[in-house]
Amino acid sequence: MAKNRELSQVGSLVTVNDSSGAVGIANSVGINTTAPTGSFALDVHGSANITGTLNIAGAPPASQGDATALAIALG
Repeated sequence: MAKNRELSQVGSLVTVNDSSGAVGIANSVGINTTAPTGSFALDVHGSANITGTLNIAGAPPASQGDATALAIALG
């Protein structure tokens, strides 16, 4: 079975802003999965390599030391 799709098959799920070039996808996006979890906008199965800044809810995640200190404090 061919893995390519015609725009007519997915066009209702994709929006493009002609002035900014921004692309929107109506449903979840899955990477390395054909069945992304619907409650997440992005569902990645496997490892990720990120070059740049990772933010979670607009802020950098806690460092490993912070997580270890929290675990010790909570017992």
